[in-house]
Amino acid sequence: MKIAFFDFDGTLTRHDSFIGFAKFCVGKCAYYKALLKSLPALIQWKLGLKSNSEAKQELFSHLYRGLDYARFKESGYKYAKFIERDLRKDVFEILNHHKQSGHKIVIVSASIGDWIRKWALDNGVDHVIATEVEIDEVGKISGNFRTRNCHGAEKVSRILELFPNFEEFETWGYGDSRGDEAMLSKVSHSKMV
Repeated sequence: MKIAFFDFDGTLTRHDSFIGFAKFCVGKCAYYKALLKSLPALIQWKLGLKSNSEAKQELFSHLYRGLDYARFKESGYKYAKFIERDLRKDVFEILNHHKQSGHKIVIVSASIGDWIRKWALDNGVDHVIATEVEIDEVGKISGNFRTRNCHGAEKVSRILELFPNFEEFETWGYGDSRGDEAMLSKVSHSKMV
């Protein structure tokens, strides 16, 4: 089997979809209010006192806690058209080349799977490995992640869950940041874009 793994934000897209989706889903005003509430955590992250995952979890909670999951998921479905406009054409051509060569295509992203999946389905992506949200018993977003934030070494852990015999395959990896280095160090062919 041959598999190409792509980071999403900054690799396939030009911008961070976390911010773009938040403004799309809850509106700019609510986004900036949540950002302000999360500012202490974000500053602690920048100072190395909190992890990327802890700061992201806090911002996510301020944005979406109590939101109806059906609405969130529907917004993710609609957001696919915005992703299409933000694509890096050069990297998307690489994805299409792998697809035409019969390779499996896997997106591995710290972003939330709900706003990547529709775009991925429309573009022939085989799997989306991403951060997933926790839903409470009445269908609302709890504000927590159901999975660990899919960043850094967690990307490798999640790939190995899906492909336990990963090292037997010929693999490619594409990323754009330090959060992708662990994944890129494990593939047969890697490229920072």
